[in-house]
Amino acid sequence: MIRGLMIAAGVAALSFATAAHAEDDLWRSQLEVGAFNALHPERSASFDLQLRPPWRLWDFGVFVGGMVTTKSALMGYGGFTLDIHLTDNIVLSPDAAVGFYSRGDDKVLSFHDTAEFRTGGGLAWEFDNGWRLGATFHHISNAGLDKKNPGVEIAAVTLNIPLFGKPAAMAEAASVTQTPPPPPPPAARNYLVFFDFNKSDLTADARAIVKTAAGESAREHTTKLTVTGHTDTVGSDAYNMRLSRRRAEAVQAELVRDGVPENEIAIFAKGKRDLLVPTADGVREPQNRRVQIVLD
Repeated sequence: MIRGLMIAAGVAALSFATAAHAEDDLWRSQLEVGAFNALHPERSASFDLQLRPPWRLWDFGVFVGGMVTTKSALMGYGGFTLDIHLTDNIVLSPDAAVGFYSRGDDKVLSFHDTAEFRTGGGLAWEFDNGWRLGATFHHISNAGLDKKNPGVEIAAVTLNIPLFGKPAAMAEAASVTQTPPPPPPPAARNYLVFFDFNKSDLTADARAIVKTAAGESAREHTTKLTVTGHTDTVGSDAYNMRLSRRRAEAVQAELVRDGVPENEIAIFAKGKRDLLVPTADGVREPQNRRVQIVLD
């Protein structure tokens, strides 16, 4: 009965996520290599392989995976994950899944055939080409569905690999650095702030431009500022929408520090739409990596 309810709930949730999905940046696979029963001397090595499709319900994604240990334990599972970008490159990914476990010669998790729950998360560094390298920690138990519920911990290192969905140009050498050209003289009440490739932090020049806009707003007694983030065309639509949003939020925060009331600032994200310099997809164009400040 319990197994049937768990399977039905999983199918319903996956169907709802698929029906309401929004395309994220790309399909991903994740390899996890670590220690099963990590906090116990009788630990074993574990190997997980996951597939993470580009389906999103709000900011939650789905994934399926399988695990094998060197003591012949097996587990298949599926669940939900959430990618939280702490910075442009650091990603926190809590997740929760449900599946079924066969112990082999490894640790006993329950006396009967019950569902096991896998909860935890990871922290990873995302490179400019979309690959992620990080570490995870998870706990597996049957949540009291059976009398024996000792649980087990897994600590692992992870390699998260983009499979497809991102233009090849994204994989060009990150060692090539470009300095944005000096911004063109802004028209009155219209300011442009430029960013480095795949970044949302403000340079010293960018902070100076924001300060000028804030000063002009104070002198003119402006009651509304529109802040719109943009990117170049490298990467997917979904990834660039998030990046342009972070850029707009960075400019908004700097305006507030310079004395502009937060309730007078409206922010928008355009991603790689509305290019300042028209280019083909996958082109690193410094003048397209910008935030526009308009004083209304």
